[in-house]
Amino acid sequence: MLALPSLLASCESMRDAGAVFRESFATFRENKLLITTHVQTTQIEHPREVMKLPIRGEQMIFKKSPEFSQRSISAFEPFEAENPDDGYGALLQLDTKGRNALDLASREYRGSVMLTMVNATPVDMVEIDQPITDGRFTIWRGLTKKTIDEMDKFYPRLKYLKSTSRLMEGMLPSTGAEKLNSVRDARAMEAAERAAARDKERGKLPPAPKPRKDIIPLDGYKLPGT
Repeated sequence: MLALPSLLASCESMRDAGAVFRESFATFRENKLLITTHVQTTQIEHPREVMKLPIRGEQMIFKKSPEFSQRSISAFEPFEAENPDDGYGALLQLDTKGRNALDLASREYRGSVMLTMVNATPVDMVEIDQPITDGRFTIWRGLTKKTIDEMDKFYPRLKYLKSTSRLMEGMLPSTGAEKLNSVRDARAMEAAERAAARDKERGKLPPAPKPRKDIIPLDGYKLPGT
């Protein structure tokens, strides 16, 4: 994806977008977080299916229906935007449903622009220059520290993301219960890392692993009747 210049959305465009997503935002207001992505489209679409936003002095048309939302995020990794005035960006890892939706949209709308909105406010745009098959989508700018903190409540960081299957690698959490467990596991791993770092600073060695009672030592072991 090719990052485009910073958005200069007017207050009017934000009010229009807010009206479009008033009902959706009400659904997620308890989370204080609504992330949606929308592809640029043409005026051929039905008027009720599009939203017109004045961006950088140009009126741009996007589909109202998002390609994916925060419901499809399995994990993320924030970073500081290239321009400090643009706040933060984030690399999103989408679940299976989101990955398939992004793959399809990046093929169907190749060469078009994809707009990211947070709580019904435009924050970033990228140009789709090739199919995106790995389910990873980047928001390059426009996120606040408050938004990052809110995301930390619902999603693990990428380095703590684990497969939901013991038998298969790469099975991403998709259901609400799986994502909740993923966040809990991530917090436990973060706490363990902090504790290990504190012990290292104090010169405290980690405890030796306890011997497992279910493992029979082979040395000196004889089969029955021998």
